[in-house]
Amino acid sequence: MTDSQDPTRRALLGTTATLGTLALAGCSTNDEATATDEPTETSTTGDGSTETPTAEPMAAPDVPLLNYALTLEHLENAFYREGLETFSDDELMNADALSAFGEEIRMEVPEYLATVGAHEAAHVTALSDTVEQLNGTPVGEGEYDFGYETPSEFLGVAQALENTGVSAYAGAAPQVVNNDVLAAAAGIHSVEARHAGFLNLVNGDLPFPDAVDEARSISEVLDIAGQFITSEVDPSVYETDEDRPTHDRKADNDTTDVNVLNYALTLEHLENAFYREGLETFSDDQLMDADALSVYGSEVTMAVPDHLRAVGEHEAAHVSSLTDTIEQLGGDPVSEAEYDFGYETPSEFLGVAQALENTGVAAYKGAAPTVSNDAVFNAAISIHSVEARHASFLNELNATAPFPDGVDEPMTMEEVREIAGQFIVE
Repeated sequence: MTDSQDPTRRALLGTTATLGTLALAGCSTNDEATATDEPTETSTTGDGSTETPTAEPMAAPDVPLLNYALTLEHLENAFYREGLETFSDDELMNADALSAFGEEIRMEVPEYLATVGAHEAAHVTALSDTVEQLNGTPVGEGEYDFGYETPSEFLGVAQALENTGVSAYAGAAPQVVNNDVLAAAAGIHSVEARHAGFLNLVNGDLPFPDAVDEARSISEVLDIAGQFITSEVDPSVYETDEDRPTHDRKADNDTTDVNVLNYALTLEHLENAFYREGLETFSDDQLMDADALSVYGSEVTMAVPDHLRAVGEHEAAHVSSLTDTIEQLGGDPVSEAEYDFGYETPSEFLGVAQALENTGVAAYKGAAPTVSNDAVFNAAISIHSVEARHASFLNELNATAPFPDGVDEPMTMEEVREIAGQFIVE
């Protein structure tokens, strides 16, 4: 089989290339590690002169957080590596958990799981390289006992790990100092959310259980991860210095937090109106009978209208929350516009939904790291991952990879406005 025919290798190569941005994050001059203030010893050369050895540079302040993320990525990487060695493609395709899916979808599951595993392996490599570039020592892979015995149990543990990863990145991201590291971490965060949404779906659960994803502290996440780690974990590795520098997420322009929030609100108005109008236009039966869903079993198609309603409710909640926040910050929230979404059939409706949700992921990825207010940033990063869950689900319904890349790419405000402008008529 050639590289172009091997989907796992294609995914890994694409992921590794994308993750180069993370490995280069430590090269930013505004957060370079500084030399230690400890006195250094001098040595005498052969001609009697003395030379002072160069002091060992201190690790950059984000190294503990990167090692925390690396600990989780090691865990996930080992999980998929071992599980995909344990179970054959046939065993995974015939897992009881997948009985509600049609044959075509079941046949894709092993490939999707291999892609997830490739993402986690690439995350390990990129995080390790970044820690070293920031003068730190990367944590190594531990020893694990994942406790599954059947393919369905394997899928259940995968679901738990990916959802934990989403909450871990959401909890740690606000503490990151280096903006380059933060931007790359946000791209991994949304990919973990895409993984989680897909694994929720195949396990028969709602891909996006809440309008805003929960954030967990390091200690909370380590308690969960500790159920699978049998080797010793030193929590001090993840401790950050009390005198570490504060973040400087503000963009190098005149954009304020209110500007960013109104930008997000413009997109949420668009999505909210889209689902409101679409779910009024098409009945549940019409949505369930959409040509795009023909490869799914009846149990899955019957759930699609409710899943779409949940997405619509999330977008409405985002509109309400963003509006309230803008007003609390003394700003004027933008209003809903008039739109023409251009769909005529249920399948076209699902296609536009896919485009809007993936654009939303890129928009939040590009804008969230420029928000200076911590509370606003925390909310934005958690909405970002929910948009990624939506996108993963809509990709799957439209026969597209739920997680096409190992790191989600950002879009600028100008790029997003150009896309959104195709649907805004006033």
